Amino acid sequence: MIGVKLSILGVIAALFATGCFYPPVTQPPPDEQQEVVIPLPYDLAWDAVNAVITQNAFHVQAQDMTNGIIEAVGPRFTLHDADCGKIKSIAGTYTAEPELNSSSVYNFLVRPRGPEASIVKVRATFNSSVKVPLRPATDVDCVSHGIQESDLLREVLVAAKQTHRPAFAKPIAPPQPAASSARVQSPAPAPATVRSQPRPPSSIDKTQSDVPASMRGFSLNGLSNTPKLPAPPPN
Repeated sequence: MIGVKLSILGVIAALFATGCFYPPVTQPPPDEQQEVVIPLPYDLAWDAVNAVITQNAFHVQAQDMTNGIIEAVGPRFTLHDADCGKIKSIAGTYTAEPELNSSSVYNFLVRPRGPEASIVKVRATFNSSVKVPLRPATDVDCVSHGIQESDLLREVLVAAKQTHRPAFAKPIAPPQPAASSARVQSPAPAPATVRSQPRPPSSIDKTQSDVPASMRGFSLNGLSNTPKLPAPPPN
């Protein structure tokens, strides 16, 4: 009888030691915390969202630009980001902690809103296994507190201010040919008109009377300057 009683007490103690899991009661964040309007056309809004994903080192699992959908995996989350429920055991009730294998997935949705604006939405999904005493581990979809979504949307707004269309530089005009270094020479001045000067009389043209005595007796221009002497007397 004593053994049977001990067995019954053991079963009762085991039932009390077995923990219970209570799913999260946190309400999902409202839509205004998960979407924002940015003053960019659709294609630039898409670029801004991808810039934020790259900045946070998320791993893109799938993307469809035609439908404006991007699915990206983030790092391990904490209780600050989501509510994973509570666990009740013989030690009391406590909050379920995300395990090391927990995952966070962010779904971005980009929609055009007119030609010059777009709507960006972010939906976060947090998942973790929860270990309840004397029970197998259970995968739980934790409920987001909306903190990560709000932070990401603020980053999208910042990225939107820095996203612009590429500015195409104007084509550079071809260099103009360099001016010739040779100077244009001015035409040579016309030669000065030489005025005719009276020709000085030539000694050749001088008459006999003008010839000095020392030069007399010589032939100039075929004319003899020898004075005419009287003929010698006949013998």
